[in-house]
Amino acid sequence: MSTAIVIGLNGLSYAFILFLLAAGFSLTFGVMGVINLAHGALFVLGAYVGLEVVARIDNFWVAIAVAALALAVVGFGLYFFFLRHLYNKIPEQAVLTIGIAYMVANVILWIWGPVAQLGHAPGFLTGAFKVGTLSFPIYRLFIIGVGLLILALLWWLQDRTRVGAIIRAGMDNKDMTVSLGINYGLVSTLVFLLGMALAGVAGMLATPILGSYPSMGDNLLLLSLIVVVVGGTGYIQGTMLGALIIGLLDTFGKAYVPEAALFFSYIAFLAVLLIRPSGLIGRKVF
Repeated sequence: MSTAIVIGLNGLSYAFILFLLAAGFSLTFGVMGVINLAHGALFVLGAYVGLEVVARIDNFWVAIAVAALALAVVGFGLYFFFLRHLYNKIPEQAVLTIGIAYMVANVILWIWGPVAQLGHAPGFLTGAFKVGTLSFPIYRLFIIGVGLLILALLWWLQDRTRVGAIIRAGMDNKDMTVSLGINYGLVSTLVFLLGMALAGVAGMLATPILGSYPSMGDNLLLLSLIVVVVGGTGYIQGTMLGALIIGLLDTFGKAYVPEAALFFSYIAFLAVLLIRPSGLIGRKVF
């Protein structure tokens, strides 16, 4: 029993990392109709920026803030100079952002080299607590707590604020929203920057668990796409549901059926595409 509990907690902590990664992707696509296939590479860039800050000043919390800010700045440049000119042009967006992903991966390789790096949790988050006869790392519990806090904040922003109301109205009818005099372009830009900042936070938080290496973004992008397809675009609760399903499937699969674990996520992906193409809690973007 304790084994299943520990595996479930591991799956939950992994699910929240996937949620933080996929939330920005989902919101950006749902709100703006922009598909950013550089999201995984930018997640890795945030991790490396955070690790560099830790190496220089040895402050985990400042590293998280700098990683979020750095990706928000990069995201602003990506949106202002490129993506805002490609509205509703999905093939062009895909080709452009795939190219940017390769560029980002090579910049990481050039600056930090090919050797994988592993982050370290702050001192008070090291150690473990007992679950029966097994141990569970305190840092993974911290990831779950941070994920719940960010989920609650994003849910509140989406469902209880004026900005959230504008976002929901724009997803339903952008032209009508703009005709009412609302600056939907500004709101969309802020949502994009928020998504980039979340990727930076997720990248730094994940380094003590997943580590970082230049080509890591490819696998993470695929997982975030699966999470978004399963959960649905545009709504935080859909992204969280998708992350929970994929995170738990992947973790339990690796624990009990390691040779077939990779297929469980794809099976969920294909099943949702066939039964409910808009996602379990999602909407059609176009």
